[in-house]
Amino acid sequence: MTDTKADMDGVLDVALESGILVLQSGGETYRTEETMIALAESLGAKDASAFVTPTVAILTCLDAAGGSHTRIQRILSRTINLGTIARVNDLSRRVVNRSPRNDLSLVRSVLRRIRGVPERPSWGVMAATALAGFFFSLMFKGSLAEALTAALVGALMRMTLFALAPLALSSFIVSALGGAEVSLLSGLSVAAGLVGSGGNVSISVLMSLVPGLAIVNAIRDIIAGDLVAGSARLLEAFVIASALSLGAAAGLYVFPVPGTYAPVQVFDTIPLAAFLFAALATGSFAYFFHISKYDIAWTSLAGGLGWVTYLLVQQHALNSGMAYLAGALCVGLASEILAAVFKKPATVYIVPGIIPFVPGGGMYETMLYSVLGFMDSAAVTGFRTLSAAASIAVGIALASSAARLATRFALPRRG
Repeated sequence: MTDTKADMDGVLDVALESGILVLQSGGETYRTEETMIALAESLGAKDASAFVTPTVAILTCLDAAGGSHTRIQRILSRTINLGTIARVNDLSRRVVNRSPRNDLSLVRSVLRRIRGVPERPSWGVMAATALAGFFFSLMFKGSLAEALTAALVGALMRMTLFALAPLALSSFIVSALGGAEVSLLSGLSVAAGLVGSGGNVSISVLMSLVPGLAIVNAIRDIIAGDLVAGSARLLEAFVIASALSLGAAAGLYVFPVPGTYAPVQVFDTIPLAAFLFAALATGSFAYFFHISKYDIAWTSLAGGLGWVTYLLVQQHALNSGMAYLAGALCVGLASEILAAVFKKPATVYIVPGIIPFVPGGGMYETMLYSVLGFMDSAAVTGFRTLSAAASIAVGIALASSAARLATRFALPRRG
């Protein structure tokens, strides 16, 4: 009985660690639970069950003698590392398929190697942030001067965040400081005569900080039935957006703008240019989301196609919700195909692919309107932002459902 208990405790430890890696790396709630259950049961656990929120992971199971075992782990930090999610998914798939063999010590060793994979170098992340700001500025109808300024401000902002990292500040403080720096530098660039307005520069750089992706994932969790996780992610997204807006407001007090805040407009005149800008912006995000170099080109293709689809539908649709849904559906279907071909989770391609049209700008503008006292504009923009996020989440859910149906029909039937 002691050996059985010791073995099962080891299985739970390994399965829980795999789930924590997925959750800490930005994985969905359902993916974290499925990964833990699949590993635990493949390694000998009985009736494994998991419950996950953004801050807690719980795994329980029975051993061969019917004894109950439970593990609980608090999650203290989260980021987006799609490379880690892909590696854990590959390990889980190999263990489930029992290839080559399910050795607990071997699985533990692989997880240790996954956790030890180095992150992108700081200079590379700064360069990617600069490129993202540059191409987002062009997507938002910015001039070449605004795009170059956005690239410079983005690099400086990321450099500051790296310098603050050893202090282990809360995400709220870091977001507020990042928003303040971007706003101040944008205002300074206007005062220096580099650009005529700082709005395009600010929102283009802040696209790498605004929690648009978080709000989409929150609604995806809610649609999937994970109400606790979805609500927690949604609240976290609004807290971060509030911090960014407070920081940006500080910059506006130093460098006030005349009249009301003017939201950015999307680039929608030349489809080929729009595709290239969106693909390159997606590739920049894919880099600091730790996607392998072989997948960056593919997810860039999906992001470019999704953005062009969004723009084309927007020109003819009665409301923008249809455009967001169509763009997300395009990215989702392309990602599911890529996932099937390269044997990786679709999330690896979906997350960077929807970056061009996630409503990060809308969330930032909602909070900024509130801080500036434009409550009517904040209400309208906030509702539009939530509607856009819901449309994107539905589009991704439809693509995922279609992929599962296709897989079900493609599998050979057992007679």
